[in-house]
Formats: sequence, C-alpha cells, structure tokens
Amino acid sequence: MQRLNLKTLVLGCAVALATGAAQAQEAAKCAGCAEDGLTLVPPAERLTLGGVFADASLEVQVILALLIAAALSSLVIWGLSLPKVGKGDARALAGALGRLRIVRSGGAPLGALGASYVLFAGFVGLANVRPTPSIGVLAPGWAEAALALMLGLLATTVGVLCERHLEARIRGAAA
Repeated sequence: MQRLNLKTLVLGCAVALATGAAQAQEAAKCAGCAEDGLTLVPPAERLTLGGVFADASLEVQVILALLIAAALSSLVIWGLSLPKVGKGDARALAGALGRLRIVRSGGAPLGALGASYVLFAGFVGLANVRPTPSIGVLAPGWAEAALALMLGLLATTVGVLCERHLEARIRGAAA
C-alpha cells in the first residue's frame, strides 16, 4: 500500500476545484439553447462556505463549530501524543486514543444530526409556503445540510486516521 503524498493530495484537490469551475462555466454557455443559457450569479452574490456558515441558524452554527473543533483537536491530540510513543507513557497514550475514539465515533452522527435538522426545518417551511419556492431559494439550505454532513465526515475521518496512525506507532514501538 502506497502512502499518500501531501503534495499529491493538495494538487488533486486543486485540479478538482478547477475542473468544477470549468464545468460550471461550460454549463453557463449552453451551446444550442434557445436562450443564452444559464447565467452565473455575480461574484458578490455567490454563495460561499463562509456565507453558508453565516446564514445558518445558531444551533447549526454551534454544530458546525463543534465539528471543526473536533477535527482540529484530533490533529492536536495526535501531534502531542507522537513524542510520547517511545517513552512508555501508557497512561497518556491511552487517554489520547480514548479522545480520538470519541471524535471518531461522534463526528458523523453529529453531522447527520445537523443535516437532518436543517432539512427538516426546510421541509416544514416548504409545507407552509405557497407557491412552492424555486430551487434557487432552497439551495442555500441544502448547502447548509451538506456542509454539516461533510464536516461530520471530515471530523470522523481525521479522528480515524490519527487514531490508526498513533496505534500503529505504538505497536511499532512495542515490537
């Protein structure tokens, strides 16, 4: 199994973002359409990651902030625990692994809870509004739900990776 190079990962993410932007521009041109096709929203009006967070309700903002803090704390716990591996500090390492397991097991359910809360509130709102709003009105709520789910998966993934790497280092030091 090959190790994933950080530079390769960053380059892959950059290519994916650039490809997505290029596809959006191509879709906007819509060759052969009766009208001019799709029109991209001006940059000042575009929905951004920060805009999704800022427009979220306080409850969802708390969930999103907890998930970001969980992912970052996993990295901090992992980084602080690595020097202790060869020193035989079993109690500190057990505590670090326990904290990483908490993040690992709690991130995805918390993200799913945030996403389901946003979707539920949106569906209740849809049921109570006539005429039914367009997808452009609904998209920010869906983006908010997707962000909550994505951050939950991110926190869980970071927790799992840090935990597994730390466990492997402990096993390697014990051998």
